[in-house]
This record gives sequence, C-alpha cells and structure tokens, in this order.
Amino acid sequence: MMGISPMRLEMAVSSIAAEISGHLLKAPKMQPHELGLWAELSCCILSSQVPYDLARAASQRIVDSGIFRNNEPPRLDALRSDLVSHLSSPVAVGNTWRRYRFPQRRADQLASTFCMVHQKFGSLGQLLRRYPDARSTREWMVENMHGVGPKQASMFLRNVAVSYDLAIIDRHVLRYVYLIGLVHGDVGVASIRAYEKWEAMLREYATTAMACPLGVLDWAIWIVMRAASRIGCQ
Repeated sequence: MMGISPMRLEMAVSSIAAEISGHLLKAPKMQPHELGLWAELSCCILSSQVPYDLARAASQRIVDSGIFRNNEPPRLDALRSDLVSHLSSPVAVGNTWRRYRFPQRRADQLASTFCMVHQKFGSLGQLLRRYPDARSTREWMVENMHGVGPKQASMFLRNVAVSYDLAIIDRHVLRYVYLIGLVHGDVGVASIRAYEKWEAMLREYATTAMACPLGVLDWAIWIVMRAASRIGCQ
C-alpha cells in the first residue's frame, strides 16, 4: 500500500462508521415499498463483477420501465426478453453512456428470481416477512435465487434495513483486512461456510475495535477503500 498507513486507514473507517451510525440512529427504520425492494435486489444482482454505479443505473432503468409493476402472474420468457432489451442498451452513468457487461446472464437471473418469488410468496415484501431472522432469509435467498450469493443477499438485507448484522464481503473488505493485518495470506470466501467464518471475524472486529454494527463497518470500509483506490493510495 502506498500513501496511507494501516493506522490512518482504520481511523478513516472509524470516522465514516461513526457518521453512518449517527445517521441510522436518526433515520426511522423503514423498508422500501415493493418497487424499492426490487430496485435494491436488482442492483445487488447486477453489481456482480460490474462497477456499482453502472449496476445502480441499469437497475433504475429496469424499475422505471414498469416491468416489476405487473400484478398478473409473470411470464418468464417475456420478462427475460424485456430485461435483455433494457440491459443491452447503453445507460447513462454520470456524464457518460456505458454498456452493461452481462445482459443475457443477468436477465436470466432476474427473470427467474422475479417469477419464483411471485409464485412462492406473492411479493418480495412477503418473502422478507416469512422468515424469523435475517440469517434464515439470507440462507433461503442464496439457495433459491439465481445470481444471489451471500454477499448479494447480505447487501440487499442491509440496504432495505432488515439487518445491520450481516457482512458484505467484497474485494474492498478483503483488501482492507489484509492491509491492516487482521488476516494473513489467502482471504478467499469460496463457500458459504468460509463466508460465515470471515463474517464472524469481522463481527468481532466491528464490536471490539470500531464499536459499530457489522453492516456499518463494511459500509464504511467500502467508502474508504473506493476513495483510496481513486486517489492511488492502494
């Protein structure tokens, strides 16, 4: 790492975590409406191997199109075709137009997930009310939703205020724990069990070193590490 010491990195994360925690304490804990839930889940699925800003823009285009407003039983082929069309066209990201990388694959995943949720639960909101805790909900999502792994499920559940006690272990978090010396060597998360192992380690670090919820910790890490990367500090 160049330009910033591990101590300064931790100080930056601690400062951002405190700001986020303060904001969450003031804000009422309210889940988005159904379209908002689909916007978040779509973004989480679309963000795999894709810059977050592009995934967010593509997700918003899909939601704005009205695809997820359909109250009739969804038809998989028609929905997949519409999603491919929206994901294949350039989308505005800031002041530029960009193309999404995986239109066919993500359209398949989104279409199958949307149809399956409606057939089994009726709505995404009903799914979130079905299970007793966030970990059970995440487990069901990972086992049943195409394109959703533990990272995407955890991000969704945090972003819709279901739980701030799940980790979103992405490359920024893995890089951070390596740089500050929290782990040494390989820090892969190839399986759900490996993911839960690192999640437990991060939860302890969040509690003892940062005095904040786990979900707030990796939110702060994501912000700091993205900023450090942009200015060439890592």
